[in-house]
Amino acid sequence: MKEQKFSGLSIAGFVLSLFWLFLLPSVLAVIFCGVGLHQINKNKKRGKGFAIAGLIIGIFGLLWWILVTLGTFAYLN
Repeated sequence: MKEQKFSGLSIAGFVLSLFWLFLLPSVLAVIFCGVGLHQINKNKKRGKGFAIAGLIIGIFGLLWWILVTLGTFAYLN
């Protein structure tokens, strides 16, 4: 039986999501994990847990940035 490979994008997205405090890694994490999930479902690769965790953390980071931006605008006005 052939060993299944991990989806590189899901692992990269998970690693990027660990830097959720910054905007660009959060955006890239959501994109990479979304594409990684698609690869996993289509090509029967491994790493679905990494992709889901990275997606959740990345979305959390994006929501945090939205709240910080809205709070900053509300404070300045």
